Amino acid sequence: MKRALAILAICASFTALAAPAAAPSATVRAGATLRLDPTAANVKRVRAALRAARSEEHKIDQIRLLGSLYSRSNASGMNDTIVGELRTLAASPSRRIARSAIYPLAQAVGADETIEILLRAKRAGLMESEEIAGELARALRFAPREQQLRYVQLIAAEQSRYGVDVMIMGFGSELLDPMLPETRRAVGELLRRTRVDFPRAAGSFGYVDAIRYAGWLHASALTEQWISRQPYEMTVMAHLDDPELDPRKLIAYLGTREGKELMARVGRRAPFAGAVRRASGYADAYPHSLHVKKLVADIVGTWHKLPA
Repeated sequence: MKRALAILAICASFTALAAPAAAPSATVRAGATLRLDPTAANVKRVRAALRAARSEEHKIDQIRLLGSLYSRSNASGMNDTIVGELRTLAASPSRRIARSAIYPLAQAVGADETIEILLRAKRAGLMESEEIAGELARALRFAPREQQLRYVQLIAAEQSRYGVDVMIMGFGSELLDPMLPETRRAVGELLRRTRVDFPRAAGSFGYVDAIRYAGWLHASALTEQWISRQPYEMTVMAHLDDPELDPRKLIAYLGTREGKELMARVGRRAPFAGAVRRASGYADAYPHSLHVKKLVADIVGTWHKLPA
C-alpha cells in the first residue's frame, strides 16, 4: 500500500498562513492539504509550535511542516536554521521523532551527507531498505553529477522495487542529460534488472501496476536512447511487438500520454495493429472491467485517427 500511495501521490493544494504576528501558542497544524509558503515568518511560527507541542504526534506534524519550508532557493533565508533544527531532532531519543526529522534532513544536505544520514538510519533500524532506496532516488536528480553513480549503485544495492519506482517518476531528459555516461549505463542496467510484471491473475488490472509498467518502459527507452543511440520508438516497439507480452502491458503503455505521442510520431496504424487487436481482445475477455474497457476504447480511438 505504501508503494501505491507513493506512486499515485497527488500534490495537495497549497494554503499560506497569514498574520505573521500571531501568537506562537496558536499552533500550526499539518495536514494532507496544507503547505506553508517558505517565509521567515512561517519558519518562526512552526519552530514556536514545535517547542510548544505537548504530544509526540503534534511534534511530528510540526517537523513535517518545518521540513516543507526548506527550499533550494532559500526563499525564507532560514535554510541553515531549518537544517540545524532538523539535525537536533534527528538525534532525538524518540525513534518516531528522529525518523520524522531524517526524511527532510536527508533531502536538505549535501550528497555525501545524504548518504551518510540514510545509511546511519538504516544501521539504527530507523529506516528499511525500501525507504533508503526511495530517499536516494528522490535526491538523485539534485546530486552533483560526480555523485550520481554512487546513488544509483546504492539504490541497486538495496534491491528495492520502490526505489526504482521513485526514480522513474517524472523521468526525462532533465534527469538524463546532465548524467555522466557511466551513470546512464548504471541506470540502464538497473532498469533491465527490475522489469515490471502484472499479477498472475489475468483478470487483475490495477492502475498502480499500469503506472509502474508504463513508467518503467518509458524510462528504459529514454535511457537506451542515450546509451546505444537506439531511437526511443524502436525500443518501445520491440516490447509492444513481442507476441508473448502480457496484453495488460500494451494497455498500460498505450493508454498514457507517452503512448499516444508515440502513435502520433509513428503516424500509421499498421505498426500498432497487433497491439491494438490484443488490447481489444483482453478488454473483450473481461467485459466487467469497465475501467479497462474505457482505456482500450480511448486507445482504439487514437489509433483510428492515424492514417492507414
